[in-house]
Amino acid sequence: MKYIHFVIIGFFAMLFAITPATALDPTEPIIHYSESVIDIGTKLTFDQGYTLHIVDINENEGDIWVEVLHDGKVVKDGEGTGQEDDPFEYILTVEAEDADEEDKDYLVFRVTPKDIVSKDPASAKIRIEQFRNPEENLNDLLIYDDSRSANVGEELDLEEGFSLKASNYDDEEETITITLEKNGHLVKEMNDMEKGEIFSHYKTVDGEITTIVIANIYEFFDSSETIVFLKEVSQREDVIIENNVEITIDVIQKEKLAIIHYELDNDVSEIKVYVDDELIDTRKEVDEGKYPAVAEEMDTGTHEVTITIVSEDGSVSSEDSSFTIEKSNSITETIKETSLDVENTTKLNEVIEDSENITDAVSEVISDSADDVKGSSGFSYVVVAILIALTAFFLKREFS
Repeated sequence: MKYIHFVIIGFFAMLFAITPATALDPTEPIIHYSESVIDIGTKLTFDQGYTLHIVDINENEGDIWVEVLHDGKVVKDGEGTGQEDDPFEYILTVEAEDADEEDKDYLVFRVTPKDIVSKDPASAKIRIEQFRNPEENLNDLLIYDDSRSANVGEELDLEEGFSLKASNYDDEEETITITLEKNGHLVKEMNDMEKGEIFSHYKTVDGEITTIVIANIYEFFDSSETIVFLKEVSQREDVIIENNVEITIDVIQKEKLAIIHYELDNDVSEIKVYVDDELIDTRKEVDEGKYPAVAEEMDTGTHEVTITIVSEDGSVSSEDSSFTIEKSNSITETIKETSLDVENTTKLNEVIEDSENITDAVSEVISDSADDVKGSSGFSYVVVAILIALTAFFLKREFS
């Protein structure tokens, strides 16, 4: 019996050995949250100098093999089983400075594979959670680890023109819709969010992920007005993604119109086309590609074109161009003018011919009347003939 306590200790030691370790709860605020489809071999760069490398994906079971790099050096690699209760985790251990103190463990990454999306090449939907490493600085923070509250239906102002709004509260299901806007434009909306879920808006540029706004849906309070409480609210400086637009304009002089073609190199939330400050075309949720806008019944002269672009993150940019409507030289008017010229020329020739006939007639009258010039009546005829001849002469000279 004196050895029984050793048996008990041994039994519990074996029990602990075969029991999965409980996942470490984060002690620092969450600074990134995403659920997205990731291909095998993808490297993603995060804040605080970390990179996640999805080395391998089991195309049948959905397990993943992850490397965690810090400042380019591998600090941990291992398997994530693809189950909610057994994800891949990177835990940073900070050794105590004093012998009488304990080492501290910090959960930095939790990577949970969700679903296999494709097998060739292998890709999976993966949830990534990053928590602050207290040993490293955070960059470009405007708000950090703050607690906020807002009435449902009202806006909660953040920095750089961003605002959060809660709506569509369901008191039975205890769900809510969270909307993020920038400068009045929709950036992101998440429906049916529950307590404990994370609202996150981030951007990926050349494999580098930057979380712009993140918040934990902490609690709802339903009374005369429903209030949503948020915690771990953080915001970084926005990453501006340039939206390049190429403008070409076809001017149709005859119809006094211009077809304005604009080509986008990426998707945008909204685009508007103005001619001389007048809106002629607007589109929402526009995919990259080429689109036309028509400006009709334009006056003669130069007209200014402005295209305003609202990117998916709410950033606003614009491009300018111009076109000219010249004085109309349509085929119909050219034919009309030519017809008038021909008609006038014909009439002029007829007048000239008539004048020549009159001149000949006058000459004949003068010749015939020469013999009778002694008589008064004959003299009158001569005077009349001379006047007619002079008139014909001046008419001919004028039209020539």
